[in-house]
Amino acid sequence: MDKQILRQLLIDNGYPSHMIEKTIEKIEHFQPKVRKAFDSWVTSGKEPNMKIQDYSFAELRRDYGMKAIGAFITLDWLIRDPENATRSLKRGIR
Repeated sequence: MDKQILRQLLIDNGYPSHMIEKTIEKIEHFQPKVRKAFDSWVTSGKEPNMKIQDYSFAELRRDYGMKAIGAFITLDWLIRDPENATRSLKRGIR
């Protein structure tokens, strides 16, 4: 996905300017499963029915108050570093 499209998506979703470049980098390096779901969400607006390490996209949004992009980043983190991600979520990361 083009960086300018990602940049505009982040701006539209209320990301502060100082977080945009780092967030784009995270999105560009999503694991394939998360990337596919993210791309589908961007084009369709439909939230994925996705669960990783016992955490679903819907649960991260509902129970942790995450915005959609934050939930995708967290799901990717759960794939990349399940031990630390799970520990942080159990402590109540928002």
